[in-house]
Amino acid sequence: MKSILFQAGSQFPIPPGCSALPCRQEINVSIKKNGRIYRFVLRDKIVPEDPLLMLTKATAFAIQTGEAYNGTSPKRSLKDFLIKGNVVI
Repeated sequence: MKSILFQAGSQFPIPPGCSALPCRQEINVSIKKNGRIYRFVLRDKIVPEDPLLMLTKATAFAIQTGEAYNGTSPKRSLKDFLIKGNVVI
């Protein structure tokens, strides 16, 4: 899933200092527990697409393994933080 800014041939100019640009640090972490490998991506910044992307990945994992999905939606404080940030349309 990519935002409009990252689509090929976008007619929208990218403003300087845009927080939606991929200018964040990421670290991949793998943990083995009970015979399973859990993979995490740690990031120093959060963008509005992150909760939806994580929800999609978690749902797909539950379907793939045939397990019940025990996830919860993001808390209201996180949603408020994301929509109050600088969003450039």
